[in-house]
Amino acid sequence: MSTSLTLPVCSCCNKHIMPNDKCVKFMCPECGAVLVWRCQSCREAARTYTCPTCKFSGP
Repeated sequence: MSTSLTLPVCSCCNKHIMPNDKCVKFMCPECGAVLVWRCQSCREAARTYTCPTCKFSGP
């Protein structure tokens, strides 16, 4: 039996987030419709993400 694992992707840099990475996930603070993932590197550098639904940008 084969199982496939889908890894989340950072909303800023588009890199895959591994299971033990220090990342955060949260719903878009503006519309609440999109789950935003941020890797440790993007969080520390305060890189901007943009919600694909409402176009809200945040650090």
